[in-house]
Amino acid sequence: MKVGLSGGIGCGKSTVLGFFREAGWRTVDSDAVVRELLATDAEVQAQLRSRWGEAVFADGAVDRGAVAKRVFGHEGDLKWLEELLHPLVRESWLASIDQAPDVNWLVEIPLLFEKRLETRFDLTVCVSSPPDVVADRMVVRAYTEAQIEQRRKQQMPLEEKIERADYLISNAGSLEFLKQQTTRLIEQITAH
Repeated sequence: MKVGLSGGIGCGKSTVLGFFREAGWRTVDSDAVVRELLATDAEVQAQLRSRWGEAVFADGAVDRGAVAKRVFGHEGDLKWLEELLHPLVRESWLASIDQAPDVNWLVEIPLLFEKRLETRFDLTVCVSSPPDVVADRMVVRAYTEAQIEQRRKQQMPLEEKIERADYLISNAGSLEFLKQQTTRLIEQITAH
């Protein structure tokens, strides 16, 4: 079984991914793949230098905060970065699945529906949270209201993701409640 996981910014996708992993599923965290590419891929780093020079590097390493300021401040820069990274991320998770095609996979892709990748999966799951809960979580992660809004604007409205997903997990309560919902979902989808 191959499951695509999406949801809004700060809704708890990574936490749900962890619960699937604990249940024995193989998982791919697309954000982690991006972090790895920025940190270690010489060609990606060369492309960043070519476009922005040293402005997005600190002590020789990619400064993800500086990259975020660029891409969320200029739509052309965001499009360019997505065109650079998204094929590499897709290649990474497809290669992972190809290595063990007969096991259960959960692939977390924030832009699953925006990039029309849902057809690559047997089913899709959306994690949602109320906007005030998301704002509280993101502020704890040192995001400003403006940064949260910039990121939200780059994604499909959460309501639309909910409509498109096969299953919904609501992350509006406790961590234990989120785990219970995730466990029930795993039981439901693996029972078939």
